Amino acid sequence: MTAGLAIAAVIGLGFLGLVVGLWVLLGWLGAWRINRPPSYQPDANFAFTPWELDLEFSTIEFKTADDVRLHGWFLPRPSSRRVVIVMHGYRGHKAQLLGISSYLWRAGFNVLLFDFRGRGTSDRASISMGLWEQEDLKAALEVANKQVPRATIGLLGYSVGGVVALLGGSDPRVAAIAVDSVFASQRTMLEHVARRESRQYLRGWLDGRVFLLAVEWWHRRWGKPPFSAIAPEAAMPKLADKPVLVIHGSQDALVPRQHAERLVAISPDKHEAWFVKGAHHCGAYFVDRPAYSVRVAAFFNRHLESSSNPQEAVGLHRVETASH
Repeated sequence: MTAGLAIAAVIGLGFLGLVVGLWVLLGWLGAWRINRPPSYQPDANFAFTPWELDLEFSTIEFKTADDVRLHGWFLPRPSSRRVVIVMHGYRGHKAQLLGISSYLWRAGFNVLLFDFRGRGTSDRASISMGLWEQEDLKAALEVANKQVPRATIGLLGYSVGGVVALLGGSDPRVAAIAVDSVFASQRTMLEHVARRESRQYLRGWLDGRVFLLAVEWWHRRWGKPPFSAIAPEAAMPKLADKPVLVIHGSQDALVPRQHAERLVAISPDKHEAWFVKGAHHCGAYFVDRPAYSVRVAAFFNRHLESSSNPQEAVGLHRVETASH
């Protein structure tokens, strides 16, 4: 081998090592961004509670089957058997959902909202994008039935909370589901994010999806489920006979609207989509709070079994009718 070839070989190997090192490093960075823990105290304690909104409520604590203690609030309507369980997003907490929850309570529904494992004031625990949190939903369904015997239950979930609602919504205790800004599959959503961020940070010279294998390798090393394990679209056939409202913002840069379209297409006779113009991820409520609240309440009013109090049912019907 000539000196020139030897130098070229060394340069080539060095360049290859640099590329591999960059691939591994960016994979670690991507996995860290997915799995970095949400903020805890003092944020969770420095938020509003139902007290500030003049709501009747009780603070509840309950445990999952895998022994994780969860913290929540229950807003009671003693004359009604209808319960809506409201679930926050990936790094969120229950206080962020007091706006829609307070409206649903004033519209006559019992409301249960709680912090998922590893978030808010619930126990620290390893988190996922909706797989392990199904245990949290199961425990919440038990609580709902204890608080309201023979309850007819609706689920309202935002982003990963919506993923949990769809993955666990086949439970026979669930009568209707509304989700906002939910992805059809974790892998497809991350592929979109990888492409978007490569255009932003790498000027588009390389498709960011090439790093996903490294991201998932680190992700799995940290004990997290494979990306393919969290796919609400695979669970949708089990919900074919259950009413599902899929809400999505037209400007959602994290989860494109095609995800919502795919979910609804599985059973278009039972499932409906509402695309909110100008809304970003989980932002539809803030575009028009009254219209959003009325529409979500009307959905549950149609599909949850009527209140045992006829006067209350009439009042709810008037709220819905007045919105049109």
